Amino acid sequence: MNLRPVLLMLERLKEWVMLDIYLVGIGVASIKVQDYAHIQAGVGLFSFVALVILTTVTLSHLNVEELWERFYPQRPATRRDEKLRVCLGCHFTGYPDQRGRCPRCHIPLRLRRRHSLQKCWAALLASIVLLLPANLLPISIIYLNGGRQEDTILSGIMSLASSNIAVAGIVFIASILVPFTKVIVMFTLLLSIHFKCQQGLRTRILLLRMVTWIGRWSMLDLFVISLTMSLINRDQILAFTMGPAAFYFGAAVILTILAVEWLDSRLLWDAHESGNARFDD
Repeated sequence: MNLRPVLLMLERLKEWVMLDIYLVGIGVASIKVQDYAHIQAGVGLFSFVALVILTTVTLSHLNVEELWERFYPQRPATRRDEKLRVCLGCHFTGYPDQRGRCPRCHIPLRLRRRHSLQKCWAALLASIVLLLPANLLPISIIYLNGGRQEDTILSGIMSLASSNIAVAGIVFIASILVPFTKVIVMFTLLLSIHFKCQQGLRTRILLLRMVTWIGRWSMLDLFVISLTMSLINRDQILAFTMGPAAFYFGAAVILTILAVEWLDSRLLWDAHESGNARFDD
């Protein structure tokens, strides 16, 4: 039985499992609709909380490297060689097989990821363009007693702050602070690679790890909107729907996640080795 596709999928699974963010979205949406309806927790909510806890514990203790060693053991390289390659799929360091593939997961091995910078720049610039309408256009529309009320991301946070400042702070961090911080950090990392900055490597690696972890939390606002739509639907009396900014915001979040995934971190090491010293840690 070929388990390689399953193990490769597990490598990327942690980034895209967002049950914990969805749970926070349930709490935010419940607080948001308190002015329009009475929300009471059911048995399904407690079951979902248990699912989130079990999933988080499972993923935190899941060691994919041990699974690779168990099912597809390979002898590690014992000496440094220019022909050694690092596989980005299973993180095995060794020599390519006769077809130029990783001997463990059978992914083609290359010295550096093909078109990494081009794809990363394209995704980053596109996300910057999309973030403008995402923050200027209405992201949610409420129809109440025949009236229409539109909210942008910022106005929605301000209205939420009037009832619960802590929840509004969470939404502000996830919907505004995280996306723009991620764009600024990625822009800085790409410029450091372009100008071959030698110093500050440790800081840049830490920044890359940070944006890899925080990027998924930008999906919180979209989860809140989708949950609010399911909670509020009373036809002509009360209705809630997404605004045009929701599409732009969702696309921008996905593009920033892809930009981080497409960036070959080894390019930072290349710049560190070949560039001129400009900055210090």
